[in-house]
Amino acid sequence: MYLPRTLISHLYQHLLHTHHAQSPPILVLVSLEPDALCACRIFTALLKRDYIPHKIQPVAGYNDLSIAGEQMVQPMKWQNGGSGGVVVCLGVGGMVDISTVLGLNEVAGGQDPSGGVQVWLIDARRPWNLGNVFAGRPEDALQTVDGNARLRAPEVVDGQIQRSYKAGQGGVVVYDDGDIDEELAVERESYIALLKMPDVEDDGEDLDDSDGASEAADSVNGERPSKKRKSWSGQEDDDEDEEENRRPRQRRR
Repeated sequence: MYLPRTLISHLYQHLLHTHHAQSPPILVLVSLEPDALCACRIFTALLKRDYIPHKIQPVAGYNDLSIAGEQMVQPMKWQNGGSGGVVVCLGVGGMVDISTVLGLNEVAGGQDPSGGVQVWLIDARRPWNLGNVFAGRPEDALQTVDGNARLRAPEVVDGQIQRSYKAGQGGVVVYDDGDIDEELAVERESYIALLKMPDVEDDGEDLDDSDGASEAADSVNGERPSKKRKSWSGQEDDDEDEEENRRPRQRRR
């Protein structure tokens, strides 16, 4: 899911109303790049002003991001005894499936795989991972109708968060700086079309090999290539025998 620029303060306003000094701290994962470090400085100053507890974890690469997900994010899940919460990724995670890297897509016992953990993704690097932008949390963003047909929930329309969206539901939220609405319209339409396609069941039958397919096509056209090949080879053998018979035998001296 992605948060359009017109609703940029929607989630933070909800954070102000639901968090206090005794709330679980917000986890900030920040890459070691100048832009991300400056954004972290500004964001943490905002959190301190509003008395929202937080802790910062530097991330040097995808390996560190995976370790942070295993040691710091997964313990926040309801299934693991945590109380959920917010994870803010600054300058990291935009080009990969962040739910998979942080371990928020593992379904256990039919429960919510995110476990009440919501990831705010703020990254200037491109290209975006389309799963983060247009899905993020497909089990909530989609509803199943008549078995396989899938429709978007009212709070999230084609991956875009609406004003009626209720924060704190978990999943991945990408902060849009205007690029998604302006430059990813074609990708958005294609991705949503793929989500709405019905699932195809595999019946386990193997496809015929190329020879079988070619023979079937020849049989439809009324041709028999195998027999023609045999007749041609037989004709060539007969021609070789006639040439040998016509050659005069040389006597040995």
